[in-house]
Amino acid sequence: MKSRREFLKGLFATPLIFTSCLYGSKEEFNRNAYSEEGRVVIVKSSRYGRNSSISFSKMMLSKGIKIFTKSENEIDGLKKLFRKDDVVGIKVNTLGGRNLSPLPSTVYALAQLLVEAGIDEDNIIIWDRSSRELKRAGFKINTGKGIKCFGTNSLINGYDSELSFAGSVGSCFSKIISKFSTAIINIGVMKDHDLAGISGALKNFYGAIHNPNKYHDNNCSPYVAELNTHPYIRDKLRLNIIDAPIGQYHGGPGYNPNYIFNFKGILLSTDQVAIDSVILDIIERERKKNGKPPLKEEKRYPKYLDVAEKLGLGVRDLNKINKIEVNI
Repeated sequence: MKSRREFLKGLFATPLIFTSCLYGSKEEFNRNAYSEEGRVVIVKSSRYGRNSSISFSKMMLSKGIKIFTKSENEIDGLKKLFRKDDVVGIKVNTLGGRNLSPLPSTVYALAQLLVEAGIDEDNIIIWDRSSRELKRAGFKINTGKGIKCFGTNSLINGYDSELSFAGSVGSCFSKIISKFSTAIINIGVMKDHDLAGISGALKNFYGAIHNPNKYHDNNCSPYVAELNTHPYIRDKLRLNIIDAPIGQYHGGPGYNPNYIFNFKGILLSTDQVAIDSVILDIIERERKKNGKPPLKEEKRYPKYLDVAEKLGLGVRDLNKINKIEVNI
């Protein structure tokens, strides 16, 4: 019988030494009770940008976590969201390359905060679909000791062998989310999408399935919403973060410098629908400011947001969203 370490070695295309187990507890996962539906915190600073240090990004995140969780400090706040024995998968969106992906400094700052909150650094995995895209966005691939960072494609048979269904969506999930992680942090960016309208929190999980190309018809609706009802996402997701030193109001999903605007902020919420609704409003305002028509006129309105609300994933109406903005 293979040892756990031998089994883990076999998951990767090249022989590697593991110092701890990547697999989470086999016990049934119970979602953390802390959740704030319809609440979005935005932390902004004129100094926040692509060259921000880990320490500055950490300060931005700490402020947001403290306010969002109504805690005396960021560590107490994270303890409301995570168990000490969690294996935390940090799902990033690196399709846009170095210029339109979450800042590595911010993601690693978040990982440091998790360690300070008592989570073993060997139980933190920064991930996306491709190690190549992670490297292109400035992340350092690591499958050994310490904070992990790798793409699903780095695993041998990285996706589940059988389809799993959520509404009309049938996909094989990345084993990083289905097998390894007991808790997920979802870190997206603020950008336009040529088919879905926007790409923020909800759509980021297209990077967790083997066949996202099948689900882009009808502005990705209802598929984005239905995908996010799957237990791998809905039961494990603890926090959504939109890292937005910049945003892109047109020409997405790839980076297009002609349509970039400075936002200089980070958004946090446990409500995917609310945070994406705030993003949509910001992008529509930028489009209007720059002479672009509303997404509805371009037939790219993200209808999946309305579906997501009906499916119980969060609050869609901006008038019902408690948006808290602070500047540091």
